[in-house]
Amino acid sequence: MWQAYVNDGINPNSNGINYLYNWGYNAGNVPVLNSMALPKYLDANHTMAAADTDWFKEITRTSAIQQYNVSVSNGGEKGNSFFSAGYYHNDGIIKYTNFERFSARMNTDYKLIGDALTIGENFTLNRTDEVAAPANIISDAIDMPSIIPLHTLSGGWGGPEGNLPDRNNPARVVYDNRDNKYVYWRLLGNAFVDLKLFKGLNIRSNFGLDYANKEQRNFTYPYENGYKSSDVSAVSLVQEHWTRWMWNALATYNMEKGKHRGDAMAGVELNNEDYTTFTAYKEGFSILTPDYMWPDAGTGDSQTYGNGDGYSLVSYFGKVNYSYDNKYLASFTIRDDGSSRFGINNRYAVFPSVSLGWRISEEPFLKRTANFMDDVKLRASWGQTGNQSISNNARYTIYVSNYGAGSAYAGGNYGTSYDLSGTNGGGTLSSGFKRNQLGNDNIRWETTTQTNLGIDYSLFKQSLYGSADIFYKKTTNILTLLSGIATLGEGGDKYVNAGSMQNKGFEFNIGYRQKTSGGFDYDINLNLSCYRNKVLSVPETVASAGTFGGNGVKSIVGRPIYSEVGYVADGLFKSQEDIINHASQEGAGIGRIRYKDLDNNGKIDEKDQTWIYNPTPDFSYGLNMNFGYKSFDLSLFWQGVQGVDVNMLAIKKQTDFWSANNVNYLNKGRRVLDAWNVNNPDSDIPALTTTDSNNEKRLSSYYIENGSFLKLRNAQIGYKVPAKLLSEKLKISSLRFYLSGQNLLTIKSKKFSGVDPENPVYGYPIPLNLTFGLNVIF
Repeated sequence: MWQAYVNDGINPNSNGINYLYNWGYNAGNVPVLNSMALPKYLDANHTMAAADTDWFKEITRTSAIQQYNVSVSNGGEKGNSFFSAGYYHNDGIIKYTNFERFSARMNTDYKLIGDALTIGENFTLNRTDEVAAPANIISDAIDMPSIIPLHTLSGGWGGPEGNLPDRNNPARVVYDNRDNKYVYWRLLGNAFVDLKLFKGLNIRSNFGLDYANKEQRNFTYPYENGYKSSDVSAVSLVQEHWTRWMWNALATYNMEKGKHRGDAMAGVELNNEDYTTFTAYKEGFSILTPDYMWPDAGTGDSQTYGNGDGYSLVSYFGKVNYSYDNKYLASFTIRDDGSSRFGINNRYAVFPSVSLGWRISEEPFLKRTANFMDDVKLRASWGQTGNQSISNNARYTIYVSNYGAGSAYAGGNYGTSYDLSGTNGGGTLSSGFKRNQLGNDNIRWETTTQTNLGIDYSLFKQSLYGSADIFYKKTTNILTLLSGIATLGEGGDKYVNAGSMQNKGFEFNIGYRQKTSGGFDYDINLNLSCYRNKVLSVPETVASAGTFGGNGVKSIVGRPIYSEVGYVADGLFKSQEDIINHASQEGAGIGRIRYKDLDNNGKIDEKDQTWIYNPTPDFSYGLNMNFGYKSFDLSLFWQGVQGVDVNMLAIKKQTDFWSANNVNYLNKGRRVLDAWNVNNPDSDIPALTTTDSNNEKRLSSYYIENGSFLKLRNAQIGYKVPAKLLSEKLKISSLRFYLSGQNLLTIKSKKFSGVDPENPVYGYPIPLNLTFGLNVIF
């Protein structure tokens, strides 16, 4: 803060939060800070002593994870059964949060009428309850000024006073969130009947069910932390229900004659989904405990609301597979899908595909290579797939009512209600409606057409193995929600088919495995993928709105999707001569960011923006390593991304600037300590200032960083107790101990200014997990 005030020629002791600076000028007339003192108290009543609070530490903890699984199986000639049960508990790294899940699974199948009829089912039942972290709690903890204490001297919650920013105490927010738990039940599974009519012909029918029920209560407690306070006590009770079912009927026929083999399949499938939600909200509770705080116990304002929707999908499909002498392979598929999300004229679409294969290693002219070429297959395929991922109500024009019940009257906000009788909110009002969405009955399926060429191989007695693919994919009629223009009035948003895009690239993996006579074995596999995408076309209204990227000045057409334009930062102005010799730039000053004049018109304006951000990586890769020696095993999984841009605007505004986010007294990152000043002229971090006259919070290349990383995702070491050491009395057939870890190591660019390039902004931290476990088989 001191440096920002001095840079602006302002007395730093006028800072407004009573920081006291002892400073002056040295012999070179350069400002020098000798010492500083915090105020003893933040409030006039002397109940809140100044502190140095680590707010991140106050809301986080090291947590424990427990996981247990047990399974029982049985089988015979006429049937099989399997049952498993599991328990998982995770104390979250945010205090007072937790996640708990009970699960059970059952699979059975039985043969009747000889082997002609088989019936079976598999179902999973889960019960989950969770206290999730409050929204934005990580950023709130990072923002909160450390001078604010956790508690007042009387034991209450500390909070902002005077000119300190209006942020709630993050520790209080986490504590008050402790009872905001949801309980989630889910039943997922299917039952089937399989009938063999005669040799080669098989008929099978499946019925699948996915049912979920979620109940959640959120509590609001009165609080006081500094000048931030509320006397509201309230509860909201939310009920949500999902029902998804699927039924299909399939007929398959298999044939084999000489070197000819083939099978054909035809089927129909129905899918249906229904969703409903209901919320009841009530204020005014005399007892602040979860056992008491149910909606009917409140005496204050209340609200109830809910909604529901659903969709249906019907599909007809067929497939034919053919092979000759296990060398020449072909497959043909066609499906006709119809979705209720589209209008009657565009509800159905046909999606064909074809694939060809040639097992070249089976050719006579390659038999001489059989001593090292085990299996080599060339592949080619072409096909189309459809996408219907839009709102269930996308085709309809939707009107909603917002009565404005409860405390909304205090601000004179009646929503869609009208005070026709002049009661000023004192009585029941006439309610109207407003448009929320424009319907579009002409939207149709988004279609992706993809062509692949590939090879699968295993060589040297299957020691060397892998595959390689190149692909080209084009997506047309892209579905998106387009923001309405002003001339359409309120609620002008609508779903449209907005242009086309292409993706092309390659993928390959290569592995090598070997066993030695000394009991050592290993399997190492490397995979790598690279793709490039490009927007081919978009309607003019989509381009001007920047829906897929751009800003209406630069067109996204021809660029990777979600690319962004911005100004090109060209270092800092280091002297007055730099400013004079540069193009006219409003807010230019020594220590400020200098932007490139790309169009050479002598001034910095919006025409100097260019493409600076591309979220598509150069390539992604992974490395699986498995080693075994007698009873010991070790596995390592590395995963990396190379050459990807990361937008650090939200973070750098807090770590590199004093005022770029327009709230001067929020906590700042330590990078501001290395900001440019006359004693630190080589810094590339802008000089601190109390204003943003250079508009440095606009997107520029200053905020775009290299987000490449390599992570050790998983590592596990295990020991399997030799069978001869196991007790026959306990009937243990296998016993293995293991120690595993997740997210153990991250290697990133030295120039990356954040903590984790995979999670660069204020997302939930990716934790390091250590697990000790054992597997027992009886």
